[in-house]
Amino acid sequence: MEKTILRTEHATMRFGGVTAVNDLNLEVGRDEIVAIIGPNGAGKTTAFNLITGVYTPTEGKVFFTPGRSGEAKPVDITVKKADAITRMGMARTFQNIRLFKTQTVYENILIGQHLHVRAGLFSSVTGIAHKEEKAMRQKADELLKLLGLDHVKDELCTSLPYGQQRRLEIARALATDPTLLLLDEPAAGMNPQETVELTGFIREVKERFGLSVLMIEHHMDLVMDISERIYVLDFGQTIATGTPAEIQNDSRVIEAYLGVDTDVED
Repeated sequence: MEKTILRTEHATMRFGGVTAVNDLNLEVGRDEIVAIIGPNGAGKTTAFNLITGVYTPTEGKVFFTPGRSGEAKPVDITVKKADAITRMGMARTFQNIRLFKTQTVYENILIGQHLHVRAGLFSSVTGIAHKEEKAMRQKADELLKLLGLDHVKDELCTSLPYGQQRRLEIARALATDPTLLLLDEPAAGMNPQETVELTGFIREVKERFGLSVLMIEHHMDLVMDISERIYVLDFGQTIATGTPAEIQNDSRVIEAYLGVDTDVED
C-alpha cells in the first residue's frame, strides 16, 4: 500500500535570477496534516503553486497518488495543468477568498462539483445528464448540511460573515471530491474565536471526508495544535522539518520565524 499521497523531489522554482523555492523535498502521508511555515517571502505560496500546477518547476518533480485505496502508484504531475490535477483528487483554497461573488452559497458548491466533471465546466453545465445533475444537487445539499451551511444556502455568498465565507471556500473545494486538501492561510483575517472554530472545523472535515491536508499558516497556535509534521522554509530553503515539539525547539526556526505573528501574504 502506498502511504505517501504527495511527494516533491528536488523541486526548484526560479524567476529570472531569483530562486523562490530551492530543492524542496516534501512528503504528505495518507490521513496526515502537514504544515508549511516560514516568514513572508520564504517561498510557501510558490511551493503550493508548484504542487497544484499553477507553475511548472524549473527543476525537480512532483508526484501525486490518486484514489483512496492506497493501491494506485504515484503519478508524475510535474507538467500537468491545474484542472487535470484537480480532477485527480487535489483541491486548494487561497489566502484571499476566491468565491464566485455573484452566486449563492448553494451555487458555489454546485460549481465546485461541475469542475470535477471530466468534461469541464461548460460542457457539464450545458450537456450533463439530468440524472447526474440530480445526484450533484443531492450531494451539494448533504455537503452544506454536514458543514453547517444549509441554513444560508440561498444567501449571496458575499453576505456571509468572514468566517463562514472561509468555510464555504473549503466546502467548495470538498465538492470536487478530493483526497488531498491544500489550505493557503485559512486563518488569515480571522479573529481569535474564528481561528479556534476553524481549527476544529479542519479536524472535522479531515476525519469526515478521509482527507490528507497540507496547509500554509502564520498562526502558530493553529499550526502547533493541528499539524502532525511541519516544514519550515526561509528564503526558499527548507531549514527544518519535524513534529510541532521539534520545530518549537529548533534554534534556526526560532531565529527565522517563531514569535512573528503576521497575516501578510508571501
